[in-house]
Amino acid sequence: MGRVKIARKSTFIDMTAMSDVTVLLLTFFMLTSTFLSKEPATVVTPASVSTEKVQETNVLQVLVSPKGQVWLTMNNDTSAQWSNANMRKALLENVADLYNAQHKNKVQFTNAQKETFSKLGAFGVPLAQMGEFLDLADQPEGLTKMDQWLAGEDPNPKHVTGIPISKENNDENLNEFQMWIKAARMAGNDNLTQAMKDGMGVAIKADQNTSFDVIHMVMDNLQTIKQNKFTLLTALKAGGE
Repeated sequence: MGRVKIARKSTFIDMTAMSDVTVLLLTFFMLTSTFLSKEPATVVTPASVSTEKVQETNVLQVLVSPKGQVWLTMNNDTSAQWSNANMRKALLENVADLYNAQHKNKVQFTNAQKETFSKLGAFGVPLAQMGEFLDLADQPEGLTKMDQWLAGEDPNPKHVTGIPISKENNDENLNEFQMWIKAARMAGNDNLTQAMKDGMGVAIKADQNTSFDVIHMVMDNLQTIKQNKFTLLTALKAGGE
């Protein structure tokens, strides 16, 4: 007796549901992910066994290069009242007031310059050059020129990168780094102010090859203005190290 032949049928898999799930997952991760802001210098933080996570909001990050250059990044709440844009504008106004109280050559920023500053990630040029730096945003390839200035790659030798942290002639005066820290405490964000008092609002990020003298200089500047509590950013040490 001959074998019964079973008619072959084409296999069809409906991928519509799979596509919908993929799009939903992609949308979820896009909305919940925190994008890292571009930094002027690439640093490899030292390893440690600490598993405590530094908060992502209400924090002022101090980026230190092995050469001793210092930049700042300010992250505030996501609320409308204490948003990054509002607090960065207040930060720039406060630091200008502190600077003008000590210097004959005053600095003053336009509304357009304040708006540009409110959108910055990391920042760090002398206040006397801050206006010129912010004006680059309105020029062709302005953002690229600003990145080059911050990274120390600007062809203009007069463009200085990094916040001045050296001592003033008068020990009672604040240097510009101390002005920025003090201005952050005055910015009006109560949550940031409290975080700075608790030690979680200021985080120092430095390369593992940065000398202790450089880090000590930064910490000494903080302690001089009564910012005695701060956090050191490290990378989690792998098992077996």
